[in-house]
Amino acid sequence: MNDAANTSVHRVQVRFAETDLMGIVHHATYLLYCEAARVDWLHKRGVSYQSWVEHGIHLAVVESKLRYRAPAHFDELIDVVTDVEETTRVTVKYRYRIKRGETLLCEAYTLLACVGDDMKLKRIPKEVKDVLSSPELPKERWAPVLGA
Repeated sequence: MNDAANTSVHRVQVRFAETDLMGIVHHATYLLYCEAARVDWLHKRGVSYQSWVEHGIHLAVVESKLRYRAPAHFDELIDVVTDVEETTRVTVKYRYRIKRGETLLCEAYTLLACVGDDMKLKRIPKEVKDVLSSPELPKERWAPVLGA
């Protein structure tokens, strides 16, 4: 899929607690950034992940890979550029590029499998596939963010 219409950007300000003794973002934190960006990607398409859960649709992470390129530091603003790279009958692969300005900090992907409430694989429903291939909606149609 990998086109500009399928891409969203989630901005993060690095918190002190996310850094290690060297003053850089701890490597495990990047997975949290990816998760936040993935949820934000859905919000920008009018979807609350919770609404899928309420219909017995779960997207479980079954694989992830990160490649670190440069460090991020406390209080920096970084962008997590996210898109859906591929969907199959039962999986969706998200791709992330974490950047500070034009500097690439980390490249990552997560592979998620669609499962039901019983945690058994299930075909991704058409309405979910439609969302996974859709562009961002106008801002006024984004799904509300709880606590915002």
